[in-house]
Amino acid sequence: MESYEFRYVHGLVQDYLKYILHEPQVGTAPSKASQVLRNVAASHQKKVEESLRPYLDNLAIHSVDAARIIFNQVMEKEFDDGNTNWGRILTVFMFGGILSKKLKELGVQLTGEMEEQISCFITEYIIRTKADWIEENGGWENGFVAKFEEKSPWLSLFDIKTKFMAIFSFFNQYY
Repeated sequence: MESYEFRYVHGLVQDYLKYILHEPQVGTAPSKASQVLRNVAASHQKKVEESLRPYLDNLAIHSVDAARIIFNQVMEKEFDDGNTNWGRILTVFMFGGILSKKLKELGVQLTGEMEEQISCFITEYIIRTKADWIEENGGWENGFVAKFEEKSPWLSLFDIKTKFMAIFSFFNQYY
């Protein structure tokens, strides 16, 4: 049986991926955290994708399993210094969105089952490695929403671009 926490994060991930892939949303209106995530992460993701186009053009992934492997490797590298903050939590969602868009770009027909697999491996990563930190830092509504609802300027495009450039430089060595 899935925990409430898993279902909540899974809902955030699913909503974000559907939003970033421009798929129709069905069901209830998104939570405040989903709305903030859409606004903040999607705008940064678009800018990061433009900046990293040369790296992304060389990234050839043709299956959900390959996306999972790449996702786990990049997240391991992203958090290898042991530091977590809300900006880095955003990178988890953004990188999942980047991989999903890349799969579609390369002609992979993302079925509902494949989208579920992607949202599950992102959710499992967050729950397994970041749930305690999220809870200790106010949770989604009192931490994440409070941090980003006002469009806090501390998360600069330069910081995100620099981090992704470092990750993709590392990653390009293997793919």
